[in-house]
Amino acid sequence: MIKFTLIENSLDSIEQGLTFLSKAEQDNDRSAYKHSLLCLFQGAELILKEILVLIDPITIFDKNSLFKHCASPLSPTMEELYKCKSIDIRSIGQELKKHYGESFTNSNIKVLDKLATERNKIQHFAIEISPEDLTKKLIELYIKVIKPAFKIAQSGEYNEEQNGISLSSINERITEFEKVFLNVKIGDEFYIGMCPSCSEHHHFIIYEGESYPIHTYCISCDYQLNDLNLSDGAYHICPDCSAPSLVYDEKHKAGVCLWRKCYYCQEGGFVKMELCKTCTGYAIEGNCDDCNPDE
Repeated sequence: MIKFTLIENSLDSIEQGLTFLSKAEQDNDRSAYKHSLLCLFQGAELILKEILVLIDPITIFDKNSLFKHCASPLSPTMEELYKCKSIDIRSIGQELKKHYGESFTNSNIKVLDKLATERNKIQHFAIEISPEDLTKKLIELYIKVIKPAFKIAQSGEYNEEQNGISLSSINERITEFEKVFLNVKIGDEFYIGMCPSCSEHHHFIIYEGESYPIHTYCISCDYQLNDLNLSDGAYHICPDCSAPSLVYDEKHKAGVCLWRKCYYCQEGGFVKMELCKTCTGYAIEGNCDDCNPDE
């Protein structure tokens, strides 16, 4: 017996969409642009339904259809649900604002609505759009719709037997998606280290046109470092790699090295770092260079 679950189907569609988008950008492939839109939008629709199912499975079904086909609409059987019509994109947007209002604001829903229009043009009429504009819209879909949905899905409980995929496998696939997405968006101006907070190797360190990391984020947890800037003295010398790649994490009261070849970046996690009790500098592994420059 073969079983395909909603979460698996959504991830498969998103993977195909990103693969087509990467090919479209590399080869200026007309057909790949079309398939990237169709697959990414289908993947977005499915992952959004998945996170609504986490609230209640009947959320993704049209209420009139539930009353038509189910003896007890609030507690239908699976056989009854197979006959029911699922909700459309507009209704999905309404349910998202109702149940996940913090993650899906009007701005996020507008992106979904815009791409729904472009998808409908391909399916029912014709579409005329520049590759640059289409890529921009698909990047917005990924950032404002798919990624917030991923975060919610990652907080769910998944196992191989019931869902066909484990949570750890979901996290690994999402990490791979992020690599492909960033290659389309910014090329190779990023690398991945170990997250100092959750210890997963899903910590994306982003350069995006600069000679130093400007922000970071972890795919598996909410850890992130934002607005990193050389000019404001954010970077310090790492005690392990001796590179000016150590930043102070105020929340965790510790240092984080962002140099890709450093032990702390790849395996070590947080560096012992605190505000110096004597001056305005930092004591790194017990020593402040401002107070004790020769040690």
